[in-house]
Amino acid sequence: MTQSSWELTKQRSAYHFDNFKFDPDQDKVTYLGNVDPFWQDELANIIQLAKPKTWRTRGKEGNERPANEYEEEDYDLEQFGYGKDYVISDLSWKVPETFNKVALWFGMDNCKMRLHVQRPGQVWNLHLDKLEKWNLEDPARVMRVMIALNDWEPGHFWSYGNHVHTAWRAGDVTTFDWQNLPHSTANAGHGPRITLQITGVVTDKTRDFLRILRSRSPYCV
Repeated sequence: MTQSSWELTKQRSAYHFDNFKFDPDQDKVTYLGNVDPFWQDELANIIQLAKPKTWRTRGKEGNERPANEYEEEDYDLEQFGYGKDYVISDLSWKVPETFNKVALWFGMDNCKMRLHVQRPGQVWNLHLDKLEKWNLEDPARVMRVMIALNDWEPGHFWSYGNHVHTAWRAGDVTTFDWQNLPHSTANAGHGPRITLQITGVVTDKTRDFLRILRSRSPYCV
């Protein structure tokens, strides 16, 4: 019998999974600072680059997941009523070169960037990330960062545990406890939610930059 990806990832999470509990140490998004937006002229191109993706097609071409992972995720999608072929967001692993400097700022090892353009009606359902593959020996060093590329609009939201994150500004930089925190995002608004996602292994250079980012916000190029 196919196993549930949701149930498997919950087993290694330390989250409380109490719908009516709010723990400020867990139910939160972590604000890291703000980058002065330099990408306004790129937004139309970014929207064009991103293409509709499902859970099965969300990954970078050539980086296939084990077959059982797809089966476990498909099982959940069918059980929850989404259907395995629904579109979660428009995505692109091809990122304009102007963002290469951002990857250098963060100084992560094995750094990957992905553009998220979540259009009205698209939903990335509640889940726990599986980022262990970035650093199997020490998964705690893996970090996932989101940079908002456009301002929040009513109808846009992220959930981090029982916390609902809204009202961000373009350039806001956030992260979260990916190992433990269930999260989701949806667009019930009128325009796209555009985000740059960066994932990699934290280094001393990363820690140095985060200290600078916190003290010089907005961080100007």
